[in-house]
Amino acid sequence: MQQAKKSFLKNMVGFSMTSWISVLIGLIASPIATRLFLPDEMGKLNMFSTYAALFASIAYLGLDQAYVRFFREPPGKSTRKGMFTFCTAAPLAFSLLSSFALLLMWQSISGRMMDTPDFGIFICLCVYSFCLVQFRFLSLNYRMEQNAKLYTIQGVLQVLITKIAYLSIALHSAQARPAILLLTVLMGSFTLVFTLIQRKRYTADFVHEVDKPFLKEISAFAVPLMPIAIISTLNGYVSTLSLDVLMDKAAVGIFTSALGLASTVNVVQTGFNTYWAPYVYEHYQSDDRRRFFTVHRLMATLLTGFGLTFTLFQPIIFLLLGAKFRSSILYFPFLFLTPICYCLGETTGMGIGISKKSYWNTIIFSLSAMLNVALCFVLIPWLGATGAAMASAGAAVITLLIRTAIGERYFKAILQYRYLGYTVGLMLAASFGNYWLDGNMAAKYAFLTVIYALALFLFRKEIAMLWETVRQVAKAGTGALKKREKQNTDKGEHK
Repeated sequence: MQQAKKSFLKNMVGFSMTSWISVLIGLIASPIATRLFLPDEMGKLNMFSTYAALFASIAYLGLDQAYVRFFREPPGKSTRKGMFTFCTAAPLAFSLLSSFALLLMWQSISGRMMDTPDFGIFICLCVYSFCLVQFRFLSLNYRMEQNAKLYTIQGVLQVLITKIAYLSIALHSAQARPAILLLTVLMGSFTLVFTLIQRKRYTADFVHEVDKPFLKEISAFAVPLMPIAIISTLNGYVSTLSLDVLMDKAAVGIFTSALGLASTVNVVQTGFNTYWAPYVYEHYQSDDRRRFFTVHRLMATLLTGFGLTFTLFQPIIFLLLGAKFRSSILYFPFLFLTPICYCLGETTGMGIGISKKSYWNTIIFSLSAMLNVALCFVLIPWLGATGAAMASAGAAVITLLIRTAIGERYFKAILQYRYLGYTVGLMLAASFGNYWLDGNMAAKYAFLTVIYALALFLFRKEIAMLWETVRQVAKAGTGALKKREKQNTDKGEHK
């Protein structure tokens, strides 16, 4: 096996550790949360998280992606440290100013989250969003340096806070408000501690490095990404927001709880996306583009495997949720399609970032968001929460196809598109089969088993490749441990 493949898999697994641990924590938290909180209180909690994520995405100003793109090639006369300080300071300042501006609408904003205006919750929203912005840039440093260890430590602690914090308060009062207050305090403390840990990465002299060439290049890349960051984040929450408008907080609570279970696919997606961008920008000038196609095939295999496995075993998985939250099993498989399509799009649409044509992302995700909204307002009144899941899945598939067509135009890396077809086709078949055959359990799970067997056949070569790769990496890791033990033993004998 080539050393490059070993290195890629090692880093991908390393950056996936946060997701693995997050899933494990989620599997512990979900049974407790859905038994302590009523669906409407859970809906309020998730609406708070949704608004915070949306506000943070606006405050990034596209500078998070610009920092990733120019990490190895700082523009103008800037240094990496100066560029990082600028890319962090500008979004934080914008976040602070926006909070003051939003004071004029605090009643409306907090009312949407909590059903009644609450100034304390509005302040929590501003503080929590500010912390999300800072955490984003703190994570980017470890990510771009490919420091999986510190990236994982920081990420896991943040996951513990955001997934476990509100549970402790629920033991005394299963209400959304006290949980949000505690969550905000803990997130603020966490962000402050890790900012102090990384304080040497900042420089007060960055203002002297911000020359015209620097601003020109950074803004040319970041400005088109400002709307896309907002639109793509909004697109991810369109279903939740639409359910809140067209139905109620209980529907939001049930839907988002199922969405939390479906986020298990992030074990693959997050680790891959974290490592993929720096890997692409480091190797895209190589003459050998087959490595990108290999990664595409393997990702299609892993994503399909995760989605179909969780769909097939969903009756067992849904026992984790409280009885009032289990109705979402009807549309559960549709929820996998959004993260799966986004992740596959990273392997087929990389030409957009490489060519610096970031405006295409704005156009693509704008169309996707509009389609998602339109489908939600058509399907939710007809099918309820199932319509929201279908709308999200449909918009994700369309986005993937468009992103692939445009990305491949600028950087041809995919030799065959059948693997994309396999993934989307199998997941759509499983999703609609799960919905249409809901009244006949035997027929439904027989159909899902056939789909699973077909996937094993279609991806048989990639499964063998993954197995061999994992086996060799495990063997290499065992050998390294034995070598280290021998070295330690030799040192002890020498002493």
